[in-house]
Amino acid sequence: MTIDPIAHVVTIPDETGVDQLGTFLDGLLEQSKTSLEAKVHLTFIQQALTLLAHRPLNRLKRDRIKLSITIEQKEYTKEYQLVKPLAKKPIFELRYPMNSNEHFRALFFPVEYQEKQYYVFVKSFIKTKIPPQDETNLMRDLAYNMYVKVTRNPGRYLK
Repeated sequence: MTIDPIAHVVTIPDETGVDQLGTFLDGLLEQSKTSLEAKVHLTFIQQALTLLAHRPLNRLKRDRIKLSITIEQKEYTKEYQLVKPLAKKPIFELRYPMNSNEHFRALFFPVEYQEKQYYVFVKSFIKTKIPPQDETNLMRDLAYNMYVKVTRNPGRYLK
């Protein structure tokens, strides 16, 4: 049985022409061929993106989500707030705690185009506690600028 998504999750190049999320995932995919840790991260992020496509955004931004995966007969579980709205509407971050120091973030916004709902990813980065590194506000503002561009001409980006 196939369940149709409620939203199409897409990545697009940012203002510099780079598909940041796609590039990050491609890198993880390559690393996952030789690294169990990368395989775990990639599988969790893929599961999070699938969940985003199939659950209402209002529910995901409100509830803590428990994700479980099994790789090589070992189960891994994480429970956390998967989606967080940022201060500049309608920008959201998809969150994934890689470990206690590194926290992956992918910024997206919802767009309706040709009677379909899209979640458009344009930025991704890793926050760290040590050394302190947090690009959230900068990336949020850049994602908002892309939101304006996409909503002005969605056909250019959502073909």
